[in-house]
Amino acid sequence: MNLLFTVVVSGLISLSFAVQDPIKWCTISDAEIAKCNRLKKAMETESFSFECVKRKDVKECMTAIKNNAADAITVDGGDIYEGGLLAHGRLKPIAAEQTTGETCYYAVAVVKSNSTFNFNQLEGKKSCHTGLGKSAGWNIPIGTLLSKYPEKWNRDDNIEKFASDFFSSSCVPGADKNVFPKLCKNCKGSKESKCKRSHEEPYYDYSGAFNCLAEGAGDVAFVKHTTVPADQKRKYKLLCKDGTRKNIDEYKSCYWARVPAHAVVVRSQQVDDAKNEKIWKFLSRAQERFGQNSTGSFKLFQSGAGHKNLMFKDSTQKLVHLPIGMDYQYYLGPGYVTALKAIRKDSSVPSRTNIRWCVIGEAEKAKCDKWFLAVNCVSGTSAEDCIKKIMFGNADAVTLDGGQIYLAEKCGLVAVMSEYYDKTDHEPCKQVANAESLPSYYAVAVVKDLSLTWEKLKGKKSCHTAIGRTAGWNVPIGTLVRERKIKPCDIYNSSYFSASCAPGADKSNPRLCSLCIGSKETLDTQSKCAANTNERYFSYSGAFRCLAEAGDVAFVKHTTVPENTDGNGKLDWNKNLRSANYRLLCPNNNLVTVDKYLMCYLAKVPAHAVVTRADMRTEVVVMLKKQQEKHGLNGTQKKTFAMFSSNKLGKDLLFKDSTQCLIEIPKSMQSGQSFLDRDYVTSLEALNNCKPPALLNICSFEKC
Repeated sequence: MNLLFTVVVSGLISLSFAVQDPIKWCTISDAEIAKCNRLKKAMETESFSFECVKRKDVKECMTAIKNNAADAITVDGGDIYEGGLLAHGRLKPIAAEQTTGETCYYAVAVVKSNSTFNFNQLEGKKSCHTGLGKSAGWNIPIGTLLSKYPEKWNRDDNIEKFASDFFSSSCVPGADKNVFPKLCKNCKGSKESKCKRSHEEPYYDYSGAFNCLAEGAGDVAFVKHTTVPADQKRKYKLLCKDGTRKNIDEYKSCYWARVPAHAVVVRSQQVDDAKNEKIWKFLSRAQERFGQNSTGSFKLFQSGAGHKNLMFKDSTQKLVHLPIGMDYQYYLGPGYVTALKAIRKDSSVPSRTNIRWCVIGEAEKAKCDKWFLAVNCVSGTSAEDCIKKIMFGNADAVTLDGGQIYLAEKCGLVAVMSEYYDKTDHEPCKQVANAESLPSYYAVAVVKDLSLTWEKLKGKKSCHTAIGRTAGWNVPIGTLVRERKIKPCDIYNSSYFSASCAPGADKSNPRLCSLCIGSKETLDTQSKCAANTNERYFSYSGAFRCLAEAGDVAFVKHTTVPENTDGNGKLDWNKNLRSANYRLLCPNNNLVTVDKYLMCYLAKVPAHAVVTRADMRTEVVVMLKKQQEKHGLNGTQKKTFAMFSSNKLGKDLLFKDSTQCLIEIPKSMQSGQSFLDRDYVTSLEALNNCKPPALLNICSFEKC
């Protein structure tokens, strides 16, 4: 019996290992799969199942990953971009190579010291490239030369034709040797291997392109700054774009572009998250055991005699885990993505005359569509999505709350026009803002139970405008954290409130979404707790509606109650509400009527503002100034479209309904810290200390 039990248990254990889903690493040459198998053997004692697979090139590897025939490969920026564009299963980077202390590298042009030509004399020379579509070896140099000589490129032609005509001959691994024979003429591979985009072509990749130069097959090699071996640096020079030549170690003042490092790419679907986490844990353990300081025979970042850059670049110091939510566009950055679009001739920015305004939710889209003569409307799923669309040139402008402006500024956008709310004084509308006259508003707490006090809030039901927004989340939650009623690292799973509606919250924490009601379509579960107007309790009026219908306290701005009561409400839910039935909850435990906000507010905070890319600043400001002359409160055409009124479509759409005008923010105040006020930024940083928003992590990651 015991023997039978042992056999059965052993069989089950063996079966469990057999069916364990292995990590499948994709390789592109015999030498690379040999190293991969050495890694597999070296990691045998660890609790991972690891396999190596081989395809003929990077493109086939990425297709294999997309189709679940492989799981990961390390690729350069150009391939990261291509992987991000794959239909029905695009790839994303999860770990970046760090070289010389940073996850960026420098694309350089290397020549022999005894050569006499400079950057302006490259035409007609023999060129050596790492590979077609690769960053330092193709996208950067060819993109740079296209910018310098636009008259030499017919946009109807392939980019390869420009390179073939510009250089006398080349080695560009991956080029079609039948269509562009000159681009493969200088390659060294034999028969089928010649000009192949893998290590089977001796002149492939960085070391290959350098050897192409060193062995006389080319006059210039386009590589990265760490490519030239230390003992050979004196024999070579860098070509600078200003026409000068410098020593190899002077790359920081003589490079063609600073580009994102190579990265490990994986599938990007949510169903793959667990597998991707396992891949990172495997890599983390592998570099812990076999990284730069390893004394063993196997080295993760060394390729062995006669080979270079197998699986990872030999110059890699370590792999850096990328923030959750990182995708190919965030990683490569707007500048590099825009350059790649231009090279590929797939820049999706059409010729246009209108600013593209990002709208959040169906109600905003409906209002925006009425503004069609001035703007084109682009739909975003959330403020964060709009920030991304503007970053990458798929939209141009959006109005954001202070907490969202903080994120936008971290992502490189600028605040250019601020909403102004004071009905009693329109004089500032004629001026440009300055540090002493920044538009602002008051964050308040509103209740309907007149027995409630600030100290009795624990266990009550709370209504918030949205996660990350100023009056509805950052100020009240920051206040409770400061008062030690909520722990700093417990803000998303605190039991301080018994139930809440905080649109944009992670639905894995049901308490924060328990009061939310979504859209009118009862079967539409996606809209519940969404950070857009499809959630009826979203934003200021939505949070106040939540209070009126379900909650005990609403965190809003000082104008929210009067805007929705005493006849100002035009919708079914607010048309009969009276301001006398509500009170402001003061931090000193007093209650006051809603018109006494100056003596009972949680914080005075910066007004909402329009953000855009720095290069679009002038266009957006000019457009908005003209539009508010036509469609502002006193506009000449306000009856055809009212910028600062949402009418029966909803509340606070595109701009706050309490907006009196938009005031220009001068360039000197466009940094997030000066516009948002130092104290406010400090409180935001404290609030984000334990669990920063995914977008903040992504945009705070080192940029190239």
